[in-house]
Amino acid sequence: MEYIYIFLGVLFIIAGLAFFFGRTHIQLFAWENMPEQGRDRIMPLCRCVGEVIVLSGLIFLMKGLWAGFSEHWFAGSIAAWLTAAGLDVWYTAGSRRCRQL
Repeated sequence: MEYIYIFLGVLFIIAGLAFFFGRTHIQLFAWENMPEQGRDRIMPLCRCVGEVIVLSGLIFLMKGLWAGFSEHWFAGSIAAWLTAAGLDVWYTAGSRRCRQL
């Protein structure tokens, strides 16, 4: 077991879930001054960010808990995560809801 990967995995999962369920962005100063219409449009973006952060946390957690998850598999999963995150950004940027922002 590698404790730094377990720590990072748990930390990323908690942060990602906080973004996904809308608990972090409400702490921002700009959020208090934003009109209600703008707040409704930001939630889908926060969910996308939360999903990507949770996915990276799961990769780190798997690296820390599973001894068979060697450096080769870890690097491959990070490359797959990067591809998934890029596709998520591409889809979100092209979506009709994001263009209305």
